[in-house]
Amino acid sequence: MKKIISLCLALLMVSTALLPLSSCASSKPPELEDVYDRLVYLIENSHEINVVMFGAGLPVYPRNTEEDALLHRYYGFYEDGREFVTGYSKFKSVEEIKAAASEIYSEDYCSSVFESLFTGYASDLVEGSVLPARYSEDDTRMYQNSHVDPLVTGTRVYDYATMKIVSPSRGDFLVVEINSYAENRPDQWVTIDLSFVFENDNWYLDSPSC
Repeated sequence: MKKIISLCLALLMVSTALLPLSSCASSKPPELEDVYDRLVYLIENSHEINVVMFGAGLPVYPRNTEEDALLHRYYGFYEDGREFVTGYSKFKSVEEIKAAASEIYSEDYCSSVFESLFTGYASDLVEGSVLPARYSEDDTRMYQNSHVDPLVTGTRVYDYATMKIVSPSRGDFLVVEINSYAENRPDQWVTIDLSFVFENDNWYLDSPSC
């Protein structure tokens, strides 16, 4: 009986000693080859939603055009910068934009971006200044605010052969270093860092890729 108790204690001590090792092992970042396809997928498929969130935005019916005057499209609508998103836009609601962004970006990153996109916020640069939401909607249509300027123009191109995982990466968080250039400045290569987090059983971008 004493031998059995001693054996159990020994096994317990060994398993306890291995816990920190297991914890350290789980904190190690994966090999690049194990996540390469997923990371490339996220970066490449981020371009479309980046245009919506940070770039030119969605197709709209502009105000004060001959067509607008002919159709009285904005008759009775106050001039507040809101323009109707067209019926042939791929995204026809705020929820559709959120869903597309959530397929690429992490929950925390989406939450931080959605506030400015769909709610607006007070600017710290000018006292009393409020930046309007870029997108809003009602029961009949979605609007894009022309008073909100795009943050980026064009697309960024990445050289995936240069991609490598760097510090402070760990098991659930990656920092990836990669060479890149802006599409409109192909002669100006830069090395940038992109971050990714592991959540909901997969990897997601945790920083802008544009």
